[in-house]
Formats: sequence, structure tokens, C-alpha cells
Amino acid sequence: MRITVYFSPNHLDELELRDKTVVVIDVLRASTTITYAMRAGAREIIPVETVAQAMKIVGNLHSTSTVLCGERGGKRIEGFTLGNSPFEYTEEAVRGKALILTTTNGAVALTKAKYARQCFVSSFVNLSATVEALSMIEGIASEHLFILCSGREDDFSLEDATCAGMLITRLLARFGQNDSEPLSDSARAALSIYQHYGSDIYRTLRESDHGQHLLELGFEADILAASQLDSVPLVPLLEQMAIKKKLVFSDTMRVLTEDDRQITGLRKPELSVPAIRRAEVA
Repeated sequence: MRITVYFSPNHLDELELRDKTVVVIDVLRASTTITYAMRAGAREIIPVETVAQAMKIVGNLHSTSTVLCGERGGKRIEGFTLGNSPFEYTEEAVRGKALILTTTNGAVALTKAKYARQCFVSSFVNLSATVEALSMIEGIASEHLFILCSGREDDFSLEDATCAGMLITRLLARFGQNDSEPLSDSARAALSIYQHYGSDIYRTLRESDHGQHLLELGFEADILAASQLDSVPLVPLLEQMAIKKKLVFSDTMRVLTEDDRQITGLRKPELSVPAIRRAEVA
């Protein structure tokens, strides 16, 4: 499997990903939030780059089941119903609704992948599920996989690169390959970053530039949630302009997402609990 990592969507032409298999990562926080939203029963999520585009789509739809969602600088956009905290995306808020989502980084990266043959939304919370989803693709072991990190304001982000490195490590193990396989320089760099920073995900997220910014804004619970490895075993799929489907890799999760009577709400983790799930460095 050949793997290429883009550490930012900056300067990436969307046509470069046409008909490719792509994984988009935005750990803090769009990928995490989108996974939570699909878990809570959102009908679809439409990522857009700008506030103006989001307003235009909502105006054209004229639907009470459409929700404006997004942030700029980590804060909810004025006049929008939801921001970019995963805990805002409860069943009550999003179930059965179309979400128009614009974020500083993640939504931009997703729009770059709109022409991909298949695009998976990934983060630490659904990393193993992403590996499973990719393994279901016929002939994937001989394909060229592109991992697109959302970065932070057109720049590198430590948390996304660490997640990309963990994903590559898991994929190589899954397909019986090693790092002598045809990996791009960027993929090798992501592996090295994961090997250095992946032993304590929560600490890495907290100490990253974006993590520090979110801490200043009071979103420590979001950082903890985003660090919980494999906590939401489903993978949202971007098809052209919208995320409408999800692959579920847990019988319990399948029941929760398909049976209205048994869906349970998501709660913020207790910050006082010291047990942070850690990734085992390969």
C-alpha cells in the first residue's frame, strides 16, 4: 500500500484527490464532532468553507430540519445554532436533521476531498473503525491511500500528524507490511511523529498549539473526549458534497444508532478521572 500524507489542505487542488481513496483527519475538533453527530443520528452533514456558503445553503433549503453549525477561532459563529464542540451534538439537537457545518480547518479539508472516490472522516475516537473500513475496500492493499490532515489555519498541527501516524502504523500491521513499503516522505514523517508523541494522546492534544488555544477557551472536556481512542466505533463517509452514510463496527453501536428507543445521550467525561486511554506505541 502506498500512502501519502498531506499535513494541511493549503495549496492542495481538490482535483488531485479525484477518484482517490482519502482519509480526512481533524482531531481538534471537526472529525471528532462529525463522528459524534453521526452517532447521535444526524441525517446528513454538509461541510462548507465559508459562513456565506452556509447561509446560502440554509436559505435555499427553507427547512426547519436544517441546522447551522460552525466556529471561527474555536468559538461558535454568531447566529449559528451549534458550534464545534462534540457535546453540543446531542440526539435532541441533531437527530434526523441536516447540519450545515463550517469550521476553520476541518470543513475546509473535507471540501478538498469532495471529488474523492471514497472519503472517510477519522480521528482518535474512531481510528480502529477507520482501519476496518479501509480493509473492506477490495484491492486496497495495492492502492494509493491519501491521508489529509486539516492542520491549523493552513499550517501543521501536531495532533493530526500524530493521528495520521497511528493510522499508518495500524494499516501496516493489518496488511502485514512494514515501513519499507512505498511510503511517501510525509507518511514516514507521520510515523516518526506518532512514535515520539503517541504514547500519551491526551497530553499531546493538551500541549499542542490548538489544544492550548482550546484550553484558553474552556474546552478541556473536548480535548479529553478527542483523546479517547476508539470510543465511537463508526466511520462517517463523505460522498461528493455531503456526509450521509456511516459504517458501524460495533453491534452495540448498531443498536444504538438504529433503534430510537435505545439511543443514549453522550455525556462529558469527568475531567477528574486520571485514567486516560493511551495508545500503545508500536
